[in-house]
Amino acid sequence: MSPLSISSIKNNANILGKYLDQPAFVKKIYDVMPYVLTTTAAGYGAYDTYKSPPKDRKKKMIKNASILGFTVASALIATRGLKIKSKQIFEGIIELPEKNTEGLAETLAENLSSKTKKLVEKIQDDKVLKFGEVKTMVNEFDTKFKDEDLISKVIPAPESEAPFTDLLKLSKLGLIPVLGGIAGGTVGDKLAGENWEKQFPDKVKEGTYQYLNNIALCNVGAGLGALTMNALKVQNKMARVGAMLTGVIGVGLVAGSAIANVVGKEIIDPLFDKNKKRKPLKEVFKNLNSERHPEAMDLSLHIDDLASVGFISGLKWIGPILPMLYSVSAYRAGIGYRNGEGTNQEIKDKDQRQIAS
Repeated sequence: MSPLSISSIKNNANILGKYLDQPAFVKKIYDVMPYVLTTTAAGYGAYDTYKSPPKDRKKKMIKNASILGFTVASALIATRGLKIKSKQIFEGIIELPEKNTEGLAETLAENLSSKTKKLVEKIQDDKVLKFGEVKTMVNEFDTKFKDEDLISKVIPAPESEAPFTDLLKLSKLGLIPVLGGIAGGTVGDKLAGENWEKQFPDKVKEGTYQYLNNIALCNVGAGLGALTMNALKVQNKMARVGAMLTGVIGVGLVAGSAIANVVGKEIIDPLFDKNKKRKPLKEVFKNLNSERHPEAMDLSLHIDDLASVGFISGLKWIGPILPMLYSVSAYRAGIGYRNGEGTNQEIKDKDQRQIAS
């Protein structure tokens, strides 16, 4: 590949980043997300209900409606906050980027072409520029003014002022939907006339697995990567992203499943079963994955880690879509998903019904 084509790719990637990080564009994603999340949840709930045996569909519909309803509501509350009768009960975790009013005024004072001036004015009026319009504006700034900071006055640069605070935000943002999924699953079991107390431990264990393996520990890994780069005084963005992803893989993907299963078996199980004693340390890791082992879906769920790294790197457009990604973990917590043979309570009950018939 020629240097010219590599340069062109980098330039287009930079322009795409600017296009996606327009404050007005991020606001559009934020505004449409409740409809996307609700529609997707309703569609999946209908599909999952339809594919179940006819005799089980009523219960499945009730449970799906409860789990998905709680999941969507908690994910949106986590993002946007909760206000009742003009009283703010909970502040939303995701903050929208604001346009730089002062910077826009300074840019308009420059000797801009009439075309670029109109584009800057569109951003000033909270309108979204097309990709080609952003490219036109960036190219003029680069060639005419040779000022790398000028475009950041129009569209904020992808920078996080407090990356470790952002990591804490992401961990809170992931926890709330998971708790919502567990609550929804428990309510759904009760409404469907099932023994919710019997199935509750599986939900707590799967919620713990999802939160530790797919959310919190991956954030810890990203944080360790960032700390390493800070200690080495590395400022190159690609190197920092690479270090954070390495941390995600090391702590989240490799260690996360084992840690989550240890917590499930050695801490959560004894809480619900007083007759179950904790094992000696040397036996803890025997048959560790008998109830829950990593699978392809778990690996695919780690796409939210890429989004998380992007978020703490300052990419503003990622924030509004994170609840969508975390909702999958919340749903699995709500059904108490276990993939070890015969461990999921729903599987056990189905097998018992088949034996009885």
